[in-house]
Amino acid sequence: MDFTGKIAIVTGASSGIGAATAKLFSQHGATLALVGRNEARLLAVANHCEAAKGIRPLCLLYDLTIDANCDEIVRKTVDTFGRIDVLVNCAGKASVTSLFDNTMEIFDDLLALHLRVPYKMTQLCTPYLKKTKGNIVNVFGAPAKVKPGFLHFAIVRDAMQRFTKAGALELVSEGIRMNAVRPGLTRTNILSNLNVPESHMAHVYEKLAETVPNNVIIEPEEVAKMIVYVASDINPNLTGANIVIDGAASGKLRDMINKDLIRSTSDGNMLDPKEVALLICLTASDAFPSLNGADMLLDGAVCMA
Repeated sequence: MDFTGKIAIVTGASSGIGAATAKLFSQHGATLALVGRNEARLLAVANHCEAAKGIRPLCLLYDLTIDANCDEIVRKTVDTFGRIDVLVNCAGKASVTSLFDNTMEIFDDLLALHLRVPYKMTQLCTPYLKKTKGNIVNVFGAPAKVKPGFLHFAIVRDAMQRFTKAGALELVSEGIRMNAVRPGLTRTNILSNLNVPESHMAHVYEKLAETVPNNVIIEPEEVAKMIVYVASDINPNLTGANIVIDGAASGKLRDMINKDLIRSTSDGNMLDPKEVALLICLTASDAFPSLNGADMLLDGAVCMA
């Protein structure tokens, strides 16, 4: 994969999956606009990225839930680099609140960051992605049993899944791809954000791993590999897909690739069997050990037509 000369905006880039994604993009030659709210962490990620290929990322410290800030992020990226090729919507934060003590202010804030922001950033980036035939990768949680305290996450998961599918169908005629990468339990800073003491982390992760069929907590770097792969040009008809990386926790044990998908697509192109073969080889490799039970539709958004 070669992203030399391509410009990628990564939100939520100061830690976790966003940081891992930014670092991997830089290794493949991408020029980055990194968005985050923690200056020290964001600069550390930027320094790591610069060390990879000598390309200094643009660091953008903004609260994405303010519309004007989203405008500034896109404007500064275009003013600095002249184009946008990839948008990775990865910003998010952890919160556990029940229906009874969750104020509307908290609810609005959480939905703004996890749902409104990806929508707004997609709107703003689309005119530039049309020119580059670029793509969008939405990152949000894998399907999971709804638990008390996580109602807003359940709402966001379903809404973002629909947004990805419907968005892909609207954008495919413009040559823009939109996909979702949906990780299960991943080792990020979510526990520290939920005020779990450092001394308890290992025990909590051990117990969490027991809830996953393969007993593995996913590393951010594995999720980043899929994000960067999806954002590459290797599979030009991969759009509208919700790719779940959760060690089969969601229980969707279906075929990842169906031979019936080698047919006409809504973008007017016939799938090349070699393209399907590439994705089959990828999923059969050891690159993504927690990729299990995923639905990967390589159909140019035909299933949404």
